[in-house]
Amino acid sequence: MNGARRHYWIAGAAWAILTVVGVVLVAGVQILPRVASEEARIENSAFVLLTVLSVPVLMFVVVGLVYSVINFRAKGDDTDGPATHGNRIFQVGWLGVSFALVIGLFAYGAVGLIDIRGSHVARFEVQVSGEQWAWHFTYPSAGVTSDELHIPVGERVHFAIQSTDAIHSFWVPAFGIKQDAVPGRTTEAYLTATVTGTYPGMCAELCGFGHTSMLFDAVVSDAAALDVWLSQQPAASPQ
Repeated sequence: MNGARRHYWIAGAAWAILTVVGVVLVAGVQILPRVASEEARIENSAFVLLTVLSVPVLMFVVVGLVYSVINFRAKGDDTDGPATHGNRIFQVGWLGVSFALVIGLFAYGAVGLIDIRGSHVARFEVQVSGEQWAWHFTYPSAGVTSDELHIPVGERVHFAIQSTDAIHSFWVPAFGIKQDAVPGRTTEAYLTATVTGTYPGMCAELCGFGHTSMLFDAVVSDAAALDVWLSQQPAASPQ
């Protein structure tokens, strides 16, 4: 085995080992801190896939740099090295792999986006209103308004989102949805919560001095508990 081929084999083996170790370490990681909806699950899966696919590329760069520094550095020599010509096989392979990754990720992302958007049909609706600096939630089916968000678990929910003044952004990190509230128009979001509990929500768009206090609780419960809660709320004020 000549010297050049030996270097290729050693660097390739180091790349393969580090790639396998890196993929094993990140493949089962939950990227999002909390996953409490079907939409968040899809997003987390996308983040994990992107992380896994980035490991071989990262290790290729790291191994190439480190191995070159260790074995081919010229001590005390500031002159230019010999001219190097491109390797057609390597260039074609690099372009082919890059193209396959881009097209594959595009297809995966498109399918995930379609799944997140889903059917624009929901049995439960919440009208979300943002103002400086608070959120209000109206439940048309029950005729009540609250400063807390309550939705059923396992049921598709439709959010109709509005703003009375500045641009706000309705965001519950555990749900994986973030939708702007724009004055003069109604934006929409759909969600299927999968885990009961209470999750923090906030405004994700800088909207003035009280922006950081524009917080709310998002409560996911079963249908029976939600009906009890709705029955205990005061009727919404007439518009």
